[in-house]
This record gives sequence, C-alpha cells and structure tokens, in this order.
Amino acid sequence: MNPQGIYTLVSRGNVLDRKMTAIANNLANVNTVGFKEDQPVFQQLFATVNGVAQESDEEMFAHHEHLAPYTGVGNFYVSVADMGKNFKLGRLSHTGNNLDFAIASKEGFFSVSTPQGERYTRAGNFRLNTEGQLITAEGFQVNGKDGKPLTITGNKVELLEDGTILVDSKQIGGLRLVSFPFNERLQKLGGSLFAPVDADNPPRVLEDVKMVQGMVEESNVDTVREMVRMIEANRSYTSTQKALRVSDEMNEKAVSLARV
Repeated sequence: MNPQGIYTLVSRGNVLDRKMTAIANNLANVNTVGFKEDQPVFQQLFATVNGVAQESDEEMFAHHEHLAPYTGVGNFYVSVADMGKNFKLGRLSHTGNNLDFAIASKEGFFSVSTPQGERYTRAGNFRLNTEGQLITAEGFQVNGKDGKPLTITGNKVELLEDGTILVDSKQIGGLRLVSFPFNERLQKLGGSLFAPVDADNPPRVLEDVKMVQGMVEESNVDTVREMVRMIEANRSYTSTQKALRVSDEMNEKAVSLARV
C-alpha cells in the first residue's frame, strides 16, 4: 500500500478512537440529570504537502513532516471537526421532591452562579443550603430573575408554569431562565454546565416557558443506540488495525524483494 493509503487508515483509526471515547462518556452519564449526549462531527480533508497550517493535531498530521516528501503529493484523511451536542429533550422523571424543577421543552436553561461566573444547566435537581438559598446538586447558587439568590424560608414550595416560585402561597421571585441563538455553540464544562464560547451567542431571557415541579429531566442518552454504536466503532477499529497490519506485511515483502 502506498504511504497515502496508510495515512488515511491511521487517521481513520484516530477518529474511531475519538468516537469510542465520546460513546463511553455518554454511557457513563446515562443517569446524570440534565446531561446532553456528545455527537462527534467528522470531516474528510484533502491535505497537500505545502500550505497546510499547523493549527491543530489533525493539521499537524497532514503537514509535510508526516507525509511522503514528494512535491504536490496530496492525501485524503478524516478528522473530528467538532464534538457536537444533542439537545433533544430528555425524559421527564417524577421524583416527588418539591425542589426538583424541570423545563418541559427543548429550549431553555437555568442560570447558576459559579466562581467562574454565570453558567447554565438543564439539571433541576435543586436543594437548599444552610442559609435557605436554592442551589444545585454541586452547590452553585440558582439565580432568580433579578440575578440574586432565591431564599426559601417556609414550608410549602410551589413552582408556577412560568417559573414563579411561591412559598406558603407568597411569591418570593422567579427563576432566571435563558435561551441561546445557537445551542450548538455552547461549550460543555462538566457537571451538566454550559457556557457560550463567543460574544455572538449571548443568553437572552426566556419568556415563553413551561415549568414542572417534582420532576427532573433525565439524560437524553439512548443506551441501546450507544451500545450499538460502540460495537460498530469497535469492529471498524479492528478492521482498520488488520488493514494496517496487512499493509505493513506487504511493505516488508516489497522491501525484501527489492534487496534480492
């Protein structure tokens, strides 16, 4: 096999490895409240010896230092263009906990305060801290519409459909709920948190919202589908390894014949 074919196989193996890592992460978070599954986005590139900027691992791979040193030689290879996110609504699960809230639509995020600034999440499994403030499972403050913490001092907590919170039948404020022009341009930060990565994707207050109480949004990972994807990726990876071994054996035979 010529060198270009080998590089294509190697790049395919790298992509399959990234795919299996994403699938494994999805399966590990199948029970994580508000988790959105990762979906690798692939692209096929044509790299030439000259003019390929070294801006990423994939571009470094395509650079002439990693290709046969023949002027004008090109090479097709595949890479992971982006780690996309599936924002499909997860199943709403009944918990009976009055501090568990869920957004009953695909759009919208809760706003929370972290040491790094305002962040956003779909995980509504909330609780109270020692000061009576509504916080996330990780301990981050849940923001009210005014950006301030929501303090609950009472017995009966009610959540209205528009996000307004009543305590003992008295309104104490409402949840700050936001949406983004481009969900796909949000960055995952761990702990089911998201943040926008550019100024052209600012949060905006979500007016049309439907909230439910005593429920949480589960992970939107389809376990059966992910298992099937993992089996397929594993088989493809094994086939790629076999093809590389065969190629290596053919090259060794060619070299041996050339020496005779």
